[in-house]
Amino acid sequence: MRTLDPRQIFEQSALEVRGDGKAGGGLVLAFQSLAALFSSLPNMHVQEWPFFSSARRGANIRSFLRVSSKPIDVGCEVTRPVITLLMDEVTGKTVDFALGVPHGGTFVLNTRRTPEECAKHFHLSGRVMTVPGDDIGTRFLKHPIGNVSAYVAMTEAIGGLEFETVVGTFLGQLKKRRIPDVLLERNREALYATKEAIQVGEFDEARPGDHATTVFSGYGELPIGAQTRLRLSQTNHTAAFARSGFRLLFNDPNLSCTGCSHCITNCPEGIIRFQPDEARGVLVTGADVSAFCKLCGECIAVCPEKLFTEGKYEEVWEDTVTEEARS
Repeated sequence: MRTLDPRQIFEQSALEVRGDGKAGGGLVLAFQSLAALFSSLPNMHVQEWPFFSSARRGANIRSFLRVSSKPIDVGCEVTRPVITLLMDEVTGKTVDFALGVPHGGTFVLNTRRTPEECAKHFHLSGRVMTVPGDDIGTRFLKHPIGNVSAYVAMTEAIGGLEFETVVGTFLGQLKKRRIPDVLLERNREALYATKEAIQVGEFDEARPGDHATTVFSGYGELPIGAQTRLRLSQTNHTAAFARSGFRLLFNDPNLSCTGCSHCITNCPEGIIRFQPDEARGVLVTGADVSAFCKLCGECIAVCPEKLFTEGKYEEVWEDTVTEEARS
């Protein structure tokens, strides 16, 4: 398997890049910074734009980027990117971030997992780069946001860029947003820490038909991130809006539910489970968090008995367990 060279591609035609993440996760800033970086170079032509729906913070969004040393004469969305970014593992459960990527493409993932684990789980063939961006964000910015690390990893994936220029461009984008100097310095530290944290590997795990593009995706299917009150989309489930690493929990071992029904009436997704009860009227028994719970916190806020909480949760990738781990 031959890994595709991004530098060679944008010198001959146009390098196409696509990113998948969540609204509010910093994906747009990362792509805007990439566009600004290449726009500052001589004789470079750049296109960059995001796609997102009217949904709340946490909804799936996409960003697109084209870079070329020649004029770009197309304006459609990127469907066959050479480089693709996954900003959030939860997004990867409902969106095929590797869709349309050719054999030998580059996959950048914001995750604690190794490139080998990601290649096996998502069936990737090409160069796989991982970086624990959320951990770096928590360490330096006191917030689990991975756009700083994703931006650096993308520049490393493209290659041939001076790191000081990479850092200066990102900080310049933050200055446009009037970020305080103290936070600018923390972002600078996060940028340098990311460069040392990136892991890279080349793998050939894709099966025949994996990540192949289709002309027709089904009646009622909507663009990435879009959803309607009728829930026509079978892939854009609002459960993907929830913060990564957390899940709604319900615990009532002593049957303390008063039957007030506040959680039932306030839940915007209608996922509260309950049953008739002679004494209370209704007895809440739990919540269906599999597809539509977006951790809005309404049930947590209104429950007088505090039966709903938000707990940490990490999905186990059974298919990535190594032989060494099994033994």
